[in-house]
Amino acid sequence: MDGEQLQYRTANIANEARVDVSARGFWTRGQRAFMDIKIFDPMAACHRGISLEAAHQRNEQEKIRAYGDRIQNVDHGSFTPLVFTTSGGMGPKAKCFYSRLADVMAEKKHQPRSHVVAWMRCRLSFSLLRSALLCLRGTRCSAPTTIDIAGLNYQATVVESGILV
Repeated sequence: MDGEQLQYRTANIANEARVDVSARGFWTRGQRAFMDIKIFDPMAACHRGISLEAAHQRNEQEKIRAYGDRIQNVDHGSFTPLVFTTSGGMGPKAKCFYSRLADVMAEKKHQPRSHVVAWMRCRLSFSLLRSALLCLRGTRCSAPTTIDIAGLNYQATVVESGILV
């Protein structure tokens, strides 16, 4: 950063600060979209006195204060905080993001949107489950696996898994 003044005192002004995900043309054609992910436990002591919606809102605002102004004014992009609970719940902005992602994937892969959404929810559930298990029992040092979604048959995957659409 070269002396820019940001709106919030809690803004992340470190030169090496960066968000988790960046994509060009996600929300607006040609514009970079930045996303930062936060997963929180709604049963934690700091969230006990408030509703789940308020906890999502608080966590989204925390991310917006840290990165939103910087991304808009310095990087000239859009910022979306992706806030999830450990059990798979999503904040309002994460729901919008997942809806847009499902639309883009369904259109690109020529698949029914309902099958893509079911597949995405299944993947998210398993990812959150793996994260929770990793926190509970630690790592087992296995090599990460990648999935080639280019040749994935969404409809067959949904039917084989027994997910209701």
